Amino acid sequence: MSLPTVVRSQESVEQSGSAAALWQSISKGSFRIVNWYDHEGRRFVVLRQATAQERIRLSIRQRKALALRAAGCALKVIAFELGVSVTTAAREVETGLELLGLDSTAALAAVLGHAAA
Repeated sequence: MSLPTVVRSQESVEQSGSAAALWQSISKGSFRIVNWYDHEGRRFVVLRQATAQERIRLSIRQRKALALRAAGCALKVIAFELGVSVTTAAREVETGLELLGLDSTAALAAVLGHAAA
């Protein structure tokens, strides 16, 4: 049994465009969030490349809802921006969180808050 190869990136996601590219890769299902943690004032996100069976694709509405929620917007604001009811906006956020493997909007904001905006 062989373990998957782990590639450690030395690049910072603070470079222009790379945080947005990370968010796009995660929301398109290319990567799965395994874990995340803070260490010495820096946030580390552990990702692994998704297999064909695991690939998820968030709908456009789910991507927008999650990006707004990660930026700190209330469900009423998300509903207004999407042109849907508050209940539908909440469902889109919850479904997106489940697909990404996150358990709360706090985890979403902690992991992707800086990249989703």
